[in-house]
Amino acid sequence: MRYGAPLTPAQAEQLGKDVGMIVAFSVKALNHMHGTNIDRLMRTFTSSNALEVTAARYLKALEDGHTPGEAAGRAGTALVRDWADAVLEASGTAQPHKESK
Repeated sequence: MRYGAPLTPAQAEQLGKDVGMIVAFSVKALNHMHGTNIDRLMRTFTSSNALEVTAARYLKALEDGHTPGEAAGRAGTALVRDWADAVLEASGTAQPHKESK
């Protein structure tokens, strides 16, 4: 589905589903790879700010010509990197990731 501004109700619903899948896969990956607490991750990744940023990144990647899968991968990777940077910063060992293009 292509998105336009402003979003139609159908586009808004689809965007919500897309972002929900990005969050779900990101949480599952972190849990599977690192045993990270699913409930804590879901609370973090479904905060208003995290959802807004993830949706914006996903839409930007689509606008840049990426397929929906590629766009979702980019948005999910950025979400996980943001989380990892915050965890490292909180622990005093911050080494921010550089976004690759």
